[in-house]
Amino acid sequence: MEICKKERGSVTLETSIVLPIFIFLFMFIYGLFSVVSAQNQMTHTLIQATKSLSLDSYLTENVDSAAEAGTKFWGGLSDMVLDIVRIDNDPNFTSQTDWYKTPESSGDIVKDRFVGYLAGGDESAAREKLDNLGIVGGLDGITFETEVNGESLTVTIKYEIQYWFDFLDMGKIPMEQTVTSRLWM
Repeated sequence: MEICKKERGSVTLETSIVLPIFIFLFMFIYGLFSVVSAQNQMTHTLIQATKSLSLDSYLTENVDSAAEAGTKFWGGLSDMVLDIVRIDNDPNFTSQTDWYKTPESSGDIVKDRFVGYLAGGDESAAREKLDNLGIVGGLDGITFETEVNGESLTVTIKYEIQYWFDFLDMGKIPMEQTVTSRLWM
């Protein structure tokens, strides 16, 4: 069966109209999945960092450390084991200071803990990962806010995600995520 010229032209016209719409829709959906994936990774890192930060108060307040100035020394075998493990630990995952008593000055500790859980403490790897996720400004584009209210630790991060398919420079999506955890006093 032979297709006449009029029908062939009609198929070409329909394809030239439908194909760009399909490609645009596909790019939009792919970009949406990229944003959701980036937000999911940021949320997971924030949750892990906040949980880890909430343990610092217990270790600082309740575990006697040989590294502390003054008369404190190990109160028992458990303090000794925790102290030895803690001294050998990466500072990106634990802190021996009582930063939670002045949360407004805790920005570097919170940022370091976030980098620790995002990229194992490697700041250049964290910057690269954040760039790949589309976080505007990378690590410098994230603001960290910490609040301690009684026994609750609240960490908030604010950042922008660059939408993969940036149409007319409208693809920056502001994000704010907050996680609250109980301080282990």
